[in-house]
Amino acid sequence: MKKKNKTAGISYHYGFGILLFILLILLTIEGCRQDYVPKPDGQLRIDPHPATYKPFDREGFPLTFEISQSAQTVIDSLHSPAWINVIYPRYNATIYCSYININKKNRDRIFAESKELVYRHGIKAEEIRAQLYENPEQQVYATLYSLSGNSATPLQFTVTDSIHYLFRGALYFDTPVQKDSVAPVVEYITQDIAHLIETVQPQK
Repeated sequence: MKKKNKTAGISYHYGFGILLFILLILLTIEGCRQDYVPKPDGQLRIDPHPATYKPFDREGFPLTFEISQSAQTVIDSLHSPAWINVIYPRYNATIYCSYININKKNRDRIFAESKELVYRHGIKAEEIRAQLYENPEQQVYATLYSLSGNSATPLQFTVTDSIHYLFRGALYFDTPVQKDSVAPVVEYITQDIAHLIETVQPQK
């Protein structure tokens, strides 16, 4: 009767275990070698507030108008009371506004300087669109400028009665932003500025 070779059996199982271990290591290495494709940064979802308004009627400021309920106003202390900042804390955005007295002598120069301030951003803007607004009964004449592309300010506007004053504003974001990510905010604030223009009246 033949005796079983126990040593051979042990060697066989030992060798099979080593082979299985090596295969597992190779599979693990192959899995780790998969190309890594970084995902694009997600863009912040921005949901604008409903369009509801409140009056801006500050004593000493020459004009009254309506602004968004979600905005705050601060008088610029360096240029008080002729400059005000309309601040949107939710969007880290501010409309910097200034009131300038005009007369027959300086009117053309001031209008030209104001227009130059807009088109100075044309270097980086892909397009500048000017939307006109006229209300002869209220003596309000305005232009709303939309600047597309990489302009530092996507919106600017001017309001005047063509005789006594020029009121202008420019929208800036507090930090650098991607134009696509803030497009809903710019659209929302465009409506706010249009409403501001339509409600401008001299302080009584």
